[in-house]
Amino acid sequence: MMRAADIRVSIRGSEILRGVSFEIPRGGSVALVGPNGAGKTTTIKALMGLVEYRGRVELDGVSLDGLKPHERAKAGVGYSPEDRRLFPRLTVRENLTLPVTSLGLSAERLELVLSLMPVLRGLMDRNAASLSGGQQKLVALARALIVGTKVVLLDEIFEGLSPKMRDDVALIIREYVRTTGASTLLAESNESYVKWADATVYIDRGRVVGGSGGAPSRAPAPSR
Repeated sequence: MMRAADIRVSIRGSEILRGVSFEIPRGGSVALVGPNGAGKTTTIKALMGLVEYRGRVELDGVSLDGLKPHERAKAGVGYSPEDRRLFPRLTVRENLTLPVTSLGLSAERLELVLSLMPVLRGLMDRNAASLSGGQQKLVALARALIVGTKVVLLDEIFEGLSPKMRDDVALIIREYVRTTGASTLLAESNESYVKWADATVYIDRGRVVGGSGGAPSRAPAPSR
């Protein structure tokens, strides 16, 4: 389970997140839904340690505060950014094996993800730069699933995909959660893309403004 408690982020004097709190249960999918500029990406970056924040982030009851992004990845947090951030000159195989070797993961992690995403097997020897936008999204998703042994953070993973590919990606994520018991946070502007999630947290102007499906709109304040 990942827990965010009273997360606050200020950038150049402007408060971007204003006490964001919610939980992602073990083996559950939570959608973080809000308009552009609501704070979804900043929330995910805070959970991943990519921006400085106040508050508390926990994974299975253990604080992640103070850990750098690569340390959070080693703890089992996978992340797929909105702009994919693949290594364009590396092959798909190299993009996917890099986290396996750098984090000391089992080679079975890669095989597990490829079993869920067999379409990638035919792309393994192609450079990431040669792929279509949709194919790059799949590679970024695969990389996040490989790393995310405990929780996967997905930022606008469905944006720009065809309806058929959106359905396929949703099935992949749901099967991954079912197979591994990992938690998933899906940040999306379009709620219809993530209506299948177990719970929804609504965010606007840097604040959690509601929830559905058992998603808490407010979590307890961080322990001192």
